[in-house]
Amino acid sequence: MQCRICLDTDNSNDLISPCLCSGSSEYVHRECLNPWRSENADGRAFNYCNVCRFKYVIETVIDDPKADKQRLFKYYLFVTRDLTLITLLIQLHIIGGTFVLKALDKNSNNIKNLFPHSINEFVIYYLSAFVMLLAILSFLCLIIVCCTGGSNGCSSAESGLFKNSGNNGNGIFSVVIIMILIFAFIAIFVGIFLSIMILKKIMKNHTEKLWLRQEAEKYIIHDFQGKKDELDNYRRNLSQHNLE
Repeated sequence: MQCRICLDTDNSNDLISPCLCSGSSEYVHRECLNPWRSENADGRAFNYCNVCRFKYVIETVIDDPKADKQRLFKYYLFVTRDLTLITLLIQLHIIGGTFVLKALDKNSNNIKNLFPHSINEFVIYYLSAFVMLLAILSFLCLIIVCCTGGSNGCSSAESGLFKNSGNNGNGIFSVVIIMILIFAFIAIFVGIFLSIMILKKIMKNHTEKLWLRQEAEKYIIHDFQGKKDELDNYRRNLSQHNLE
C-alpha cells in the first residue's frame, strides 16, 4: 500500500481509504490528507476528493482548546513572518538605491547639496533613495492612469514641465527634483493604501488557511479501509437521496 500524496510505502498502519478511489490512489496518510484539505486553493478539497469527487464522511468532531490557542499563535507568527519579509525586501531595494545614488552623485554632489551639511552622508542618500522609491511607485501609477485614460493628458503634462527648461542642465535637474517630490508625495498616500490592502490580504489568506487546517484536525474523515460494503451502501443511499 502506498500513500497517493507522499508516495511513501512505510507506516501502512497509518493509511486510510477515505473515498471511492482504487488502485494506487486508494490509500492516503491522514497526516498527508489534512494539510492537503487545508492548503487547496479552491477550498473544495476540504470536503471532496479531488480525484473521484466523493464527499468525505465525517466520523467525529474533536474539541481541543489547546489547539485553538496554537492556531491563534501560528496565525500571528505567519503574519509577522510575511510582514517582516516584505519590510526586508523594501529595505533591500532602498539600501541598493542608496549606493546607486551615492555613486551617481559622486562628482556633482547635486543630491548632497540639497541637505544640510550636518546630516550624515549615508542618511542623505538613504532618504533620497526612499523618496525615489516612492516617486517610482507614483510614476508607475501615473503611467497606468495615462494608459487607461489616453495619451493626451500625459503628453500635455510632459510638454508643460519641460518647455521652459530649455537646454539648461540645472533647470532640467530642478524640474526632475520637483517631479520626484510630487510623485513621492502622491506615493505616500498610494503606499499607505497599498500597505493596508496587502496587510488585509495576508491576514485573510492566513486566517482561511489556519482555520481550514484546524478544521481538518477537528473534523476526522471516516476510514473505509476494509469496509467497501459499507462504502457501497453509503453511495447507494446517497444516490437515492439525490433522486428524491
